[in-house]
Amino acid sequence: MKFEIRDEKGEVYNQVENPAAVFDLESGTLQKIGEADKMQETFNFMNDTYRTAGFHEMADDLRYMELPKDQKEIDKVFQNTGYIKRLYERVTVS
Repeated sequence: MKFEIRDEKGEVYNQVENPAAVFDLESGTLQKIGEADKMQETFNFMNDTYRTAGFHEMADDLRYMELPKDQKEIDKVFQNTGYIKRLYERVTVS
């Protein structure tokens, strides 16, 4: 099953089978959303780049998260600033 990465107007930016995201835990800022394997590569690249540049705190705040296979949740992550932080905290607490 394919899930859509779409804005609040319904414009589709991407379709994915295994949704995942890279985000900043401190601010809740979504950095990138897409297919899980590509997001893992993005996370690794960003983490390595930050650390190489000496930005260890930024690297420490970076998170990779596989998203629920639920179109409504994916929409909330993409469309609502900071939602991914609340989702992450909800998932990691339970």
